[in-house]
Amino acid sequence: MTVPQPTQEDLNERAAIDRSARYPVMFFFTSAAAWLLFATVMGFMSSLKLRLPGLWDECAYMSYGRLFPVHFNALVYGWAMQAGIGVMLWLMARLTRSRIAHPVAVIVAGHLWNAGVALAVVSIWFGAGRAIPLLDFPGWLWPVLGSGYALTVVWLIPMCLGRRNALFYISELYLIGAAVWFPWTFLTANLLVGEGAAPVAGAGAGAWYLSNLVYFWMAPIALAVAYYIIPKISGRAIYSYPLAQVSFWLLAFLAGWTGISRFMGGPFPAWMAAASGAASIFILLAVVATVANLLLTLKGATKLWEYSPSLRFTVIGILMLAVWSVLTALGSTYVFGRNLQFTHFVAGLDALAFYGFFSMTMFGAIYFIVPRITGSEWPSGDRIRTHFWFSTYGIITMVVVTLVGGIAQGGDLAVWDRTFSVSFTNSVAYIVGRCLAWALITWSNLVFLQQLALMFIGKGRKSAGPTLIHAEPGEVQSARAAAGIQ
Repeated sequence: MTVPQPTQEDLNERAAIDRSARYPVMFFFTSAAAWLLFATVMGFMSSLKLRLPGLWDECAYMSYGRLFPVHFNALVYGWAMQAGIGVMLWLMARLTRSRIAHPVAVIVAGHLWNAGVALAVVSIWFGAGRAIPLLDFPGWLWPVLGSGYALTVVWLIPMCLGRRNALFYISELYLIGAAVWFPWTFLTANLLVGEGAAPVAGAGAGAWYLSNLVYFWMAPIALAVAYYIIPKISGRAIYSYPLAQVSFWLLAFLAGWTGISRFMGGPFPAWMAAASGAASIFILLAVVATVANLLLTLKGATKLWEYSPSLRFTVIGILMLAVWSVLTALGSTYVFGRNLQFTHFVAGLDALAFYGFFSMTMFGAIYFIVPRITGSEWPSGDRIRTHFWFSTYGIITMVVVTLVGGIAQGGDLAVWDRTFSVSFTNSVAYIVGRCLAWALITWSNLVFLQQLALMFIGKGRKSAGPTLIHAEPGEVQSARAAAGIQ
C-alpha cells in the first residue's frame, strides 16, 4: 500500500506550519548541536584521563570523577533532550496540521532549559554534584530544568487537542507518551534522591531513572521519528498498524519495571532485580516487533538507503536500538550481569543508547526537517556522508571496546583473590579504543555543526533538488527517483 500524494493545498498548509516552527525548532537544534560538540570533547578528555591517570593531577577540575559526569550530563540534557524537543515540536505540528502559535514563548522556555543545563554542568564541574548518574546536579536545580521542559512541551497539548486529522497516528501516540512520561520519571527520581534520602534508595532511584529515561523518553521519540520518516521516504504505509499499537502498549506497561537489575546482588529485595530483569527481557518483544514492522515497511525499497541521508541515519539508529535491547536483556540476567555490572560494559550500553540509537535517529530527523523549515538544502552531500561514517565507526568502536573490555574486566573481578588494580590494568588497551572512538565522533559532530550553522544563518544551498548521498545536486528530484523506484 502506497502513501497518497499530497495536493497543492496540503503543500501550502505544510509550508505555513514549517514557517511557524522555523525559529523555535532551529533554536533547539543549534543549541543541541553546540552541546553535543562540547559533550564529545569532554568524552574524549575523560577517556584520556582514564587511560593516563596522572594527567592533570594538579587540577581537581580535570579529574575523571568530574570530567565524565560533565560529559554525560551535557550529552543527555544539552544534546539529546533539546534535539528531542525540537523534533517533538515539528513532528506534532505536522501530524496534527497545527501551527506553533507562540514561537517566542517556546524560545524563552528553551533559554530557561539551557540556563539550567549550564548551571548543572558548572556545578558538577566544580564539585557540587550528588554522584548519581544524570542526577548529579544540586537538588535546587531540578525545578529549573523541570520548568523549562514543562513550558516547552506544554504547547504540544493544544496542538494535539486541536488536531484536524481523523486518524491518530502511531507517531503521535509515542510523542504524547514521551511528553507525559518524562516529567513523571524526572520528578519521582529527584524526590527520591533529595536531601535526607537514604543512599541505597538514591542509588536505586538513579538506576530506575536512567533506564526509564531511555525507555520512556528517548525510545518513544526515536520510534516516532522512524514511523514518520520511513513511510514518508519509501512512499509506503506502515506494514502493520495494529502491530505498532501493540508494541507501544507493551513498552508502556513494561518499561517502568526496569533499571534495578543494575544492582543485582545489592542491598535490594531479590524480587526487585528479578522483576526488573524479566521486564527488560519481555520488552524485547516490543522492540523486535517494532524493528520488524519498520523493516517490512521498507521491503523492496532498501536501495533508498544509498541516497537518502535521513533514511540512512534513521535505519541505523533503529537497528542499534535492537542491539541495545538485546544486550540490556542479557546484562539484566544473573548469569551475565553479576560479572558485568561494575565494568566498562555498562558504559558501553549507555553510549549505545544515548549516542547510538537515539542520536543517530535524531540526526536522521534533523536532516529531514531543517531543509523544510529553512527553505534551503544542505550544502554538501559529501559532508553528510562523512558525518554518517565517522559517527558509525565511532559508536561501533566505542561499543565493541567497552563491551569486550567490560567482559574481560568482569572476568578478572570474578577471581576472588585478584585485586581490582589487575582488572583495570588488563583493560587499558580497551580504554585506548574508547579515546579513539570519541575522537572519531568529535570530528563527525564538528562537520555536522558546521553544516547546521550554515543552514541556521541562511547559507544553505538554494539550487533545485535535494541534497542526496551519491547524487549531484539537482540531478534528481527525490531519493526515490535516484534509486529508480516508482
